[in-house]
Amino acid sequence: MPTPTFRNLPQAKQDRILMAAETEFSQRNVDNAVVSNIVRDAGIPRGSFYQYFASKDDLYVYCFETLREERRRYVEPAFTYYKTQPFLDFFEQFYVRDSSFLLRHPLHIEMGKVMYSHARGVSLGLIQGVQRRYKDIFLVGIDYDRENGRMRKDINAVVLADLCVHFVTDVFIFQNLTELLSLTSMETHFRATVDIIRHGVE
Repeated sequence: MPTPTFRNLPQAKQDRILMAAETEFSQRNVDNAVVSNIVRDAGIPRGSFYQYFASKDDLYVYCFETLREERRRYVEPAFTYYKTQPFLDFFEQFYVRDSSFLLRHPLHIEMGKVMYSHARGVSLGLIQGVQRRYKDIFLVGIDYDRENGRMRKDINAVVLADLCVHFVTDVFIFQNLTELLSLTSMETHFRATVDIIRHGVE
């Protein structure tokens, strides 16, 4: 994470360094990312880099966590549905807001594509951490519905929670397959899948 020296920089300079790092990490995984590219794009001396971050991995984690926090704040309004409405209604609100954020932040999608394509080391740890956080949130909501008669008690909560986690994270995989990804296409696919979950196939 950043040193106190970095945190004491003017916000504009912090933002410039972060943008340079996001650009590099959206093109190369953390193992292959080049510090000289980051310092050049940020307009800082190479020696300053190590006054701000202990390592390239530290900067990578900071970039990821900064974007994740922006994403969390953007999705937060969906939580007015959490446990107050059926879980799948909450999850639809969550998914649509989350997808909207990602489509408005293409560097985040590009970083995600690179991360999921090189899921090892620090990248794998970040992916697993996010997936655990999502799964814990979803399990609580699913169990609440099961206990309060909004969902069948025999529903496998773990499987449904895993499916929801895949929905939220697979946008990076979908983007690898098509350059035509749009909020409309994602919503259409999501609602068709949720309809199958609600009503089954038999």
